Amino acid sequence: MIRQQIGDLLEFEYEGRFYYIVVLTKIVMFGGNIVFAHHTDGTRCLFADVNLKRKGFNICTDLLFPKREGKVRRIHRYEDISEFWMTKYAKGTNEYRRGHRAKEWYVYHINDLRNHIGRFRRLPRKYRSAMDHATFSFDRTAQLILDKYTPDKNEHL
Repeated sequence: MIRQQIGDLLEFEYEGRFYYIVVLTKIVMFGGNIVFAHHTDGTRCLFADVNLKRKGFNICTDLLFPKREGKVRRIHRYEDISEFWMTKYAKGTNEYRRGHRAKEWYVYHINDLRNHIGRFRRLPRKYRSAMDHATFSFDRTAQLILDKYTPDKNEHL
């Protein structure tokens, strides 16, 4: 089983599709790493193709499930990961019902995900592209990758 480290570009084969992520942090929230998830269509890519495509999003995801399956491969290690940080903020809300807009948002800095730096009734434009403040299971992350998700598409905005 691969022990992921900051800067690793990992290839996951999950349910017959391939996903590519860059690990940005050690384990943070509830056992998840913050990663940069490359938008893909699920086909296997060469390193050069993945390296050129810098479209994707930051997300905190639990990598245990796909690692347990044994279908993980380290294909590169980046020394400088700064270009993979889309934002240094995370946004969260207590609204979880589908189709309902959030009435209150909390904003966190990546360096301190426990204490919010702001509380807003309406999320300022500056924070709309902040990553979602949650840890997602890998199956959900995989679906978001295929859907070409970005945090400004959060259903509660």
